[in-house]
Amino acid sequence: MNMRRKAAVFVSALAMAVGSGVLTAAPATADVPCSSNNLCLYKSTQFREPGLTTGSVADCHWLKDFQLTYPSNGIMSYRNNLPVKATLWYYYGSTWTNSANWSGPHATIAPGGSSGDTTGGNPAFHVSDKVCTGDAKPWQT
Repeated sequence: MNMRRKAAVFVSALAMAVGSGVLTAAPATADVPCSSNNLCLYKSTQFREPGLTTGSVADCHWLKDFQLTYPSNGIMSYRNNLPVKATLWYYYGSTWTNSANWSGPHATIAPGGSSGDTTGGNPAFHVSDKVCTGDAKPWQT
């Protein structure tokens, strides 16, 4: 192989190696902060993909509206910067306004509470239907 051809092969191999390294590099992910006086539920561990953010101290939210329950991964991390607790509930009936069709509370997030990874803990973080803040009940809101 002549010198010019060897140089071309070397440059080609180098370009492919560098190019493939760029193509396979993992994207940078950053912690998404949760403002004061908010409950933040995330779709990924380590607070990277926001799902639900609320500043309400007495309200409930359907987790499916935010892809935070089955068949999605659920609440993978959370921060509660509210002055009240947040509670997770299961729904198993035909009328959501009937308290008998709700089971829970199955998990409670204390004021100031946080977890960067819920995968090894309470399964309620992955299959609950509603989250309620303060004393709100899922059949009332």
